[in-house]
Amino acid sequence: GRSLISKYDIAYDRCSKCGSKQYETGWYCASVAAVSYYLDPRNSICEDYIFQFEQLTYDTGEHFTQFLRELSIECRENGIVLSVDNYVPRESSTHYNRKEQGVVADYVIIMGYDEHWGSGGVAGSVASIGFVEDGIKKTVEEVPSEKVINAIPFYTRIWKTTGGEVTSEAVGMETAENFIAKYNVETRWDEETCQNYGEKQMGDTLYQVWLEDEHSIETKLTVMKKYDLGGVAAWKLGFEKKSIWNLLDAYINS
Repeated sequence: GRSLISKYDIAYDRCSKCGSKQYETGWYCASVAAVSYYLDPRNSICEDYIFQFEQLTYDTGEHFTQFLRELSIECRENGIVLSVDNYVPRESSTHYNRKEQGVVADYVIIMGYDEHWGSGGVAGSVASIGFVEDGIKKTVEEVPSEKVINAIPFYTRIWKTTGGEVTSEAVGMETAENFIAKYNVETRWDEETCQNYGEKQMGDTLYQVWLEDEHSIETKLTVMKKYDLGGVAAWKLGFEKKSIWNLLDAYINS
């Protein structure tokens, strides 16, 4: 593989050999110095950051676990809370070794979203209640519940299906509701996902949306309370409605 940095990073972090060559739109080859800097946790350890390594291959799993063991020592010695993000447990992510994470980390965070994602080719909810609860249930089988944090989505996707091609756009709660209002899309509560769902055919395109709103978030928090989790996280800040914070406050203080 090749390590890339975005166009928003400083230019001298780019590889001198590859220069301005883009390997993906807006992404350039990173210099050895840049890779070394970003991989050294001493340059980023603080209370504001959560470690998140996505798309690790099976052969890197044991090295990732050892990295967390060693990092946890540095964190404890410096009074820093160590939290680690994880996918919802699936067969494809067993090498992340959540059980050992539960031993060495202060918190193990479930990214309880992206059930259906932008390039997945299938329209659907980003976090149906079954998907969320299954992720929690499987995680607490390996990690003490007081160390588990479930992250909820502050976003949804507006799906478009045209001629068999499925695309989507990730949007915040208010943007999704504005879309519903603008195009007069009828919504109904879907018991299977525990979300308000709407669809509308406009010309050759079918639009679908599984809303994240006060009702869906409250349902997720109710399930989380049942498992007595250590807390709640979210992705991403700024996509939520102000009213969502009332629900979070009630959950935290319950």
